[in-house]
Amino acid sequence: MKTVLITGGNSGIGKATAEALAAQGFRVFIAARDLEKSERAIADIAAAVPGAQIAALKLDLSDLDQVKSFAEDFRRRVPVLDVLILNAGLFPTNKQLTAQGFEMQFGVNHLGHFLLTKLLLDSVKAAPQGRIVVVSSIMHWLGRINYGSFRGEKFYNPVVAYGQSKLANLLFAQELSRRLEGTGISVNALHPGGVDTGIARDLPKIAQKIYSALTISVEKGAASSIFLAAAPEAAQLHGEFVTSSKPAWHSPLAKPASAQKLWQVSEELVAGY
Repeated sequence: MKTVLITGGNSGIGKATAEALAAQGFRVFIAARDLEKSERAIADIAAAVPGAQIAALKLDLSDLDQVKSFAEDFRRRVPVLDVLILNAGLFPTNKQLTAQGFEMQFGVNHLGHFLLTKLLLDSVKAAPQGRIVVVSSIMHWLGRINYGSFRGEKFYNPVVAYGQSKLANLLFAQELSRRLEGTGISVNALHPGGVDTGIARDLPKIAQKIYSALTISVEKGAASSIFLAAAPEAAQLHGEFVTSSKPAWHSPLAKPASAQKLWQVSEELVAGY
């Protein structure tokens, strides 16, 4: 039985991905901050997929100390991890900081996932054919990596911060795929589509309604994550940006040199963890 860990797996795309992979016979772990919400998600999935092998774990990506302790415990419990899906994401409309003082979108969407992957990489390498799936967004096209903004030093624009974090996701996937070339592990980033998820919950009510009217279902949005995690043919994809389960164009700012620089800076930011 293959094992998958999905961050943010208790709602939206993550929950739909968890249910689909459980139905395919995966042992599924969903890791999210709200454990009660995760337990409710597990109950829903168990009702839809009788016999599902699924469990909830508490993970707060906004606290690097907690990410470290989570990873250490998970490695002991699950020494072989077939698929790691970096799905969690947030979009606060007001500037917030993580426990270590990073701007929240950069800190959670990118840096927490960066550290988590670094700490769990040996477990993925232990799998016969490991896969790492990074949920980015087409919004990365609006992103610029501003190295002077990581601790919220600049005026906060939520869209700008989101674009930066999603470009960081893509650059991270690119550099990780380069570093894992020839290991048998596939690493890919994806755009799920404009999905009606809780990420817009902090928007004004009228904006939420407009957002919902322009989006697709979470089931459709989860399709590329499910494809990259489970489809046999997806094992041949590596270092791609995928949309609708197919390689797609990405921003010209997603360059190897930029990916390497962000990796080096991210290593410095998580040093000691």
